[in-house]
Amino acid sequence: MQRHWVTAVVMVTLALVTTAPAWAGCKVQAVLSGNHYGAGTAEKKVLAATLKSPAVNKFEVDVTGAGKNVIYAVMVSTNNIGTFPAGYTTVGAFMTNELGVGEFDVSGRTDTCDILRVAVVSFSGAANTLTGKLNGLLVNDDAPEVQNELQIEVQNEVQNLIQNEVQLEPQPNNVVPSP
Repeated sequence: MQRHWVTAVVMVTLALVTTAPAWAGCKVQAVLSGNHYGAGTAEKKVLAATLKSPAVNKFEVDVTGAGKNVIYAVMVSTNNIGTFPAGYTTVGAFMTNELGVGEFDVSGRTDTCDILRVAVVSFSGAANTLTGKLNGLLVNDDAPEVQNELQIEVQNEVQNLIQNEVQLEPQPNNVVPSP
């Protein structure tokens, strides 16, 4: 009975390892461009915990060349219907520095993966607006050596589980029957 239980654990572990990308979450980046100054990027990232890293749930916006000491509102939409500002909700604000560089990030939102559109709007008016769409595919930007290391670690863990199962199996006696 114990052997079957260990086999089941090994099979479930193997299934989770091989299907992790499908249920792990979302990781998408978008280029923000606009009708006036600056450019930027937006990223949504929700990833399940792995053997090497904790779970992640964050939304981030970075802008450059957007005017010095300007306050911007960050607005998001979870639908692709309509045009700005219809359907957008303000999630925060930031101020650029002397070089026109600014960043905004928020963690723990329940709708991070649902964000489809982003608008970064100057408080001085909609004349300086950067927008982008976050509806692309999952991006895996981990370095190849990190991906290989994680794969090796998972393979070692599965191998250890299998080895432990083999050790739990009853071993036959090595006694030769007499004729």
